[in-house]
Formats: sequence, C-alpha cells, structure tokens
Amino acid sequence: MPHPPVATGRHCIVPSTLTRPTRVLLLVGLVATIGLLRTGSASAQVQADTTAACADRLDAAEQAYRNRNFGTAVSRASQCTDPESVGEATALRAYRLITLASLRQGALVQARTAVENMLQIDPAYTADPVSDPPSYDLFVSMVREDVSPDATAKAEPDTTGTERDDAETRSPSASRAVAPSHRGVFLKFGGGISDYTGDYPAQNVGHPLDFQEFITGSGVPFMASVELGYQVSPGWAVVAGFQFGNYPIVGYKKPTINDSYRYTPQLLVRYTFRAPDRTVRPYLDLGGNVTVGGERFTSTGAGPSVGGGLDLALGQTTSFYIESRFNITVPDGAIDAAEFADAGFWGPFDSVNQLLGVGLRLRLGGP
Repeated sequence: MPHPPVATGRHCIVPSTLTRPTRVLLLVGLVATIGLLRTGSASAQVQADTTAACADRLDAAEQAYRNRNFGTAVSRASQCTDPESVGEATALRAYRLITLASLRQGALVQARTAVENMLQIDPAYTADPVSDPPSYDLFVSMVREDVSPDATAKAEPDTTGTERDDAETRSPSASRAVAPSHRGVFLKFGGGISDYTGDYPAQNVGHPLDFQEFITGSGVPFMASVELGYQVSPGWAVVAGFQFGNYPIVGYKKPTINDSYRYTPQLLVRYTFRAPDRTVRPYLDLGGNVTVGGERFTSTGAGPSVGGGLDLALGQTTSFYIESRFNITVPDGAIDAAEFADAGFWGPFDSVNQLLGVGLRLRLGGP
C-alpha cells in the first residue's frame, strides 16, 4: 500500500511509490489551477480597463449631448451597454444617455428600447426627478407601466441602442406608447396686452408700439384668446381662434369713451419651424379674421391676420407660449367709425392686435 506524501517544512515530498501516471495527473492539476487563477485575474483587469475606457467615452457622449450632437451621443454611448463587460452602473448610464438623445431626435422606438434594457438590468430603475428632465421621467414611467414584469424579465438585451425594425415583436400597447405624437387636437388659452392701431387719436403718427392706450381712452388695454386646433404634421396646423379685448382708443369718437370692446373670430394656418421634441419652437400664423363690436357708428370689419411666437415645452402634452398677432380690418371705418385720408400708412385700414400674449397649449389627443 503506497504511503501518503510526507510534509517537510514548507515543501511536500511526493513518495516515489506513486505511479508515473499519478504524478503526471497531479502536475497537470497544479498547472490548471494556476492557469485558472491567472485567467480570473486577467478577466478582472480587462473589465476594469473597459469600465475606465467607457467612463471617458460616456463623458464625451454627455458633452456631445450638451452640444446638441445627439447622433454622436447615441453612437458613443452605444459602445458601453454590455453590463457583463462594463458593469451595471456604467451600462445604465449609457442607456440613460441613449434615451435622452433619442427623445431629442424624436426616435421614440430607440428610446423605448433603451429604457426596456435599463429595466432588464435594474427592474427597480427610476428617473431622478431632480437631475433628469421631466420628459425623461415621464417617458421612463410610461414604459415601466406599459411593460409587464414578465415581459421585462424575458426581454433580450440590445447592446446596439438601435431601433427594432420588426413591428410585430412589439405588443399593440407598446406600439401605442411609441407612436408619433405630433398629430392631434390641441387647445390654447391665454391673455395679454391689446392694441388698436388706426385713425385715433394721433392719426398720422399712430403705430402698434406707441402705447397710447395706457394714457388715452377708456379702461385697461387687455385681451384674452382661446384656440382649438389640429396638428396635421410636425410643422403644419390649422387653428380656429377667438380673441376679445378692450381697445381703449377705438371708442375715441364718442363723447364718452365707453364702447371700446371688440370681438375677433379667426381662422389660421400655423407653421412651426422645429421638430416636436425640441424645447423651444418658433412659429408663424397666417389667416383671416372678422371683427365686430361697438354700440353705434361701427360695422363688421374683416381682413388678414398675421402673427408669430415661441412655444416652450413643459412636458409631453403641455407647453407655454409667447406670441403677438395683428388683425387688420377693412373698410377703414368699420371698427372705429373714422376715415381719415391723411392718416398715413394706416389710413386705408385699422387693426385690433394682440401686442403681447402668453398662455398654455394643451395637447388633447391624437392617433
């Protein structure tokens, strides 16, 4: 019967009674153990190096995002989305950047895919309401509500950050969640400063920015407006609006200035210059109006309407607007009962204007 190895100090002496094949097996096992230890150490070092490289890459992606280079931000962040090679924290940071940049590009399918992958890595993931934009917080919440826990657990990771082209792989509810949101009905309401420009009171020197309404006439120059519109495309919308207000100087002809309210229905076409995902969107209006009001001497006036403003997004369905609009009326004496041939540029017509208006725009729904 062979004797066991005898330990002497720090060394182990293998008795010569072991057979040659046994000694070979022991040597192979020792070499394999050392190799596994070195491989594990090397893998850990590779992961550490990859994570460090991704930290720099994501810093560059964030800088590209701040510079509005959204495509570059997505491309760089997409290289750091594998949680096994870069770690979960780094992958979540990369997917967050992909989602933010995709939302700014209007790539809602790509943004949704990134959020689904984030929820697969961390099912309890939520946006930071302090540091993350409200639109990102809302989008993450919508995807979380729409994707069941079972579906999230079974979702396959997508490390490219690209869109899923096969629409059949998404459920009907998911398709609704990422459908383009530029079409639909909207409501606007607000108020501001009114302005009448025409024959009164200075006749040939009056203009929209003379602010005579604040010192002459009856009451305070104010206006209120409401609009119901339909967004046909990201750029174009048709709008039915109604504006009413007090235009103090418009009743100047009467002995007592107490008839200065006018009412102006409008039909407009609106063009917005920037994509729906942008925070600030300028727009122009062009259309027509009919203006009525006045106790005596007046009649119905009509003419073109032109205006413009800025739409400032507050969330997915709400925005704040600042705008001005000019409603020209003919014949000349319709709204102020005055026709002065020497009234300069404004001699042939008058206008009731929204000199400065502010308010809210609400998206009510769409396809």
